[in-house]
Amino acid sequence: MNLSNQSVLVIGGAGYIGSHVVLALCEQDYDVTVFDNLSTGYEINVDSRAQLIKGDILSNDDLQIAFNQSYDAVFHFAALKAAGESMLEPGKYATVNITGTINILNQMVESDVQIIVFSSTAAVYGMPEYLPVDENHPLNPINFYGFTKFEIERLLHWYSDLKGICFGVLRYFNAAGYDTQGRIQGLE
Repeated sequence: MNLSNQSVLVIGGAGYIGSHVVLALCEQDYDVTVFDNLSTGYEINVDSRAQLIKGDILSNDDLQIAFNQSYDAVFHFAALKAAGESMLEPGKYATVNITGTINILNQMVESDVQIIVFSSTAAVYGMPEYLPVDENHPLNPINFYGFTKFEIERLLHWYSDLKGICFGVLRYFNAAGYDTQGRIQGLE
């Protein structure tokens, strides 16, 4: 489906990966709105052609404000992402990653938005059983961060079956580079 010239919401669009997706979407003439709490992203990373709404995925009120506009699709990049920290603070990761995503999905259903692209991780695979790892590899995360992303992928299947949400999942092995302020990003 071509969404060019259509309206998209990029949740977590001020972070490293999200801001690069926003740039690419703006370059293709999408009408882009970024929703971000700026806890790990930076306002300076958001392309000037995009609208920025400051808010948190844990706040249904904030999400309702963001979804006051009509969107053709949602891109979801908002999450806690440090695998080591996730093993020390699983409750924090479950709340932000899983509960936050449930809030997004419920708001999508309420607002009749049926397309989501979800930023997952290769951590859902766990220890490789063969190389190269492909999409048919068994899913067996070995850290809590990977577990949260795996559970979200399972939720997406359920919301697809029950609510008609169409989804795509991106599983990165490593995304690294420099942000607009020259700092190295993505090397957790």
